[in-house]
Amino acid sequence: MKSSRRIALAAKVALALLMTAGLITPAYAQGTGSGAESAPEPAAQAAVVPDRVMTWNSHGQDIFSGPALLRDQIRKFRPQIVLLQESCHGEIRSAVRQLKRDGLHYEFRPGTANYHLLCPSGNGQAVLVAKGTPFSNYKTVPYTVKDNEERGYSTFTTTLAGRTVQVFNTHLNSARGAATRPQQVKELIAAARPYRRTLVGGDFNTQPWDSSQMKPVWEQRPAYRDVDPFCGKTWSKQCNGTQEGSGKKFDYLLHQGINSRACYLRNTRNEDHRVVVSDVTASAPSTDPCRFV
Repeated sequence: MKSSRRIALAAKVALALLMTAGLITPAYAQGTGSGAESAPEPAAQAAVVPDRVMTWNSHGQDIFSGPALLRDQIRKFRPQIVLLQESCHGEIRSAVRQLKRDGLHYEFRPGTANYHLLCPSGNGQAVLVAKGTPFSNYKTVPYTVKDNEERGYSTFTTTLAGRTVQVFNTHLNSARGAATRPQQVKELIAAARPYRRTLVGGDFNTQPWDSSQMKPVWEQRPAYRDVDPFCGKTWSKQCNGTQEGSGKKFDYLLHQGINSRACYLRNTRNEDHRVVVSDVTASAPSTDPCRFV
């Protein structure tokens, strides 16, 4: 970790400890950190991009994360559906309020979350759906195997590219829970199997060519395709990494029965996971590499 990041993280820990001790109020804390809500901005006359889906592990407990960073990434892409992992639920709610001032209206649905000292509101998965988007049958299911954190998937029914699609948002166990990931993948793919058209997104914490974990994904029929056309069961140097620090491919938007006509990646100032975006289509998939924006 860079020295500036260590200092910043230490500052956030100290701030959280002061809040826990009651020496400062949450309102004051929000006004001093990088996650502070900015002053109201004029309506940006923004419009959601239809059929656009975004996934991002925002590392919500990090000093460089926060509502403003969430707002900025969502405002940049204006997706119809946002799948979030390792995101602070309180910060998401603040970001939603900020986006509303920009003319972008989203509904927040919480998923599996864990308590974190720097995020007492819950740090975990969540879904944002643009106002007017068909949305039904939302539920969150915990995995039967887990490490020291609650992990699971959320799923709901929506319409993308004029088709009924079942969407899944997940965050599989991290490195120390690697032994449980094969079972988690099996449970996830089994839950998606009954649907003709699915979009599975999130942080899998494993690379696509790791057959010990990803085999159920690539053997499913109809076949899944990742938003990055070069990321699949066979290693390719053209497959873009999504974790900034390691360059590993951990974050997915897997399409089944639908395709992606464009793929976008974006680095963020917290230097953790890249934002991954797909423009969903019912037509043939794009063979172009993901574009950094």
